[in-house]
Amino acid sequence: MEMNLLLIEASTIVGRNVGNITQIIGPVL
Repeated sequence: MEMNLLLIEASTIVGRNVGNITQIIGPVL
């Protein structure tokens, strides 16, 4: 159970980072 929570938290953090990167690079492209 704890591992699943860690995976969910990691995935959400990665998703946020990807979203921020896309927002920064989006206008440039």
